[in-house]
Amino acid sequence: MLFSLAHEISFIFGDPVHFEPILLRMRPRTDATQTLLSFRLESSPSPERIDRISDLDGNDLDRLWFRGSQKSLVLKTISRVRTFRSNPFDFLFHDFRAGTLPLSYPSRFISLLSPYLAPGISTGRGPLFGKFLTHLKEVSRMETLPFLIALARHIPEVLSAQIREEGPPRSPEETLEEGSGSCRDFALLAMEACRSLNIAARFTSGYHLPTVPLLPSLHGWAEVYLPEAGWRGLDPSEGILTADRHIALVSSADPFQTLPTEGSYRGEGSSTLSTSVRVDLLEESPAGEFRDSAGSPDQAIG
Repeated sequence: MLFSLAHEISFIFGDPVHFEPILLRMRPRTDATQTLLSFRLESSPSPERIDRISDLDGNDLDRLWFRGSQKSLVLKTISRVRTFRSNPFDFLFHDFRAGTLPLSYPSRFISLLSPYLAPGISTGRGPLFGKFLTHLKEVSRMETLPFLIALARHIPEVLSAQIREEGPPRSPEETLEEGSGSCRDFALLAMEACRSLNIAARFTSGYHLPTVPLLPSLHGWAEVYLPEAGWRGLDPSEGILTADRHIALVSSADPFQTLPTEGSYRGEGSSTLSTSVRVDLLEESPAGEFRDSAGSPDQAIG
């Protein structure tokens, strides 16, 4: 699929402020699932300098440097991205151990994957989480792909989706107590469930073309690392494994390292934040390609 993306973030301040360098995580990545065809960054005021940075996870970031005092900052990115993976099950496990849980990785991968296997928020695994995980283990019979499919589907079945634009993601136990959550809450719950069974997981921020039309916004989902298959997306807000309807910006073991902007300013007074996202589908996948990203692995690779 071919997408045109526009993302704008606006900061308005009551009094002039001085910006420290601002880190921008709004450049779509290029990997096995998508290619960034074009990217334009517009900033008002204009930065004195822009540094391109590759972070610890290999994400492509921009650091903006400003001079003087400002009462506002408007950042806009315009991108064109082509996505490729119409079939989320386009792989086979060569080692049979990859198909059962807890997942077993080659010994040489353990240290590399340790940040993605470590438990997240300390309060995240309480009695509700234990009950939630037990159900998934039973219905999946401790098989890797059935577990991931059940996890993606079960979260939107038992929890109500809500829009919560501000604030950090809730812990899994808090999300289950509330009975509802935002996309980042659902993603963190999915990550913790995976890590509980030794499935390496990370948080991904980006855009998507939802199955049910919604107002476009920045979206969050989980990615899991499967032996011989690499990183694979799981979107518990949509109840699917991700394919060519998702466009990734950045990924990290720590959700806070995927925020679209990071920085500080010197000055007093109030500030307001507003954002807007536009996702336009310019070209569909060729007819006849596998399209059911909520299907089963048997359908995909049979």
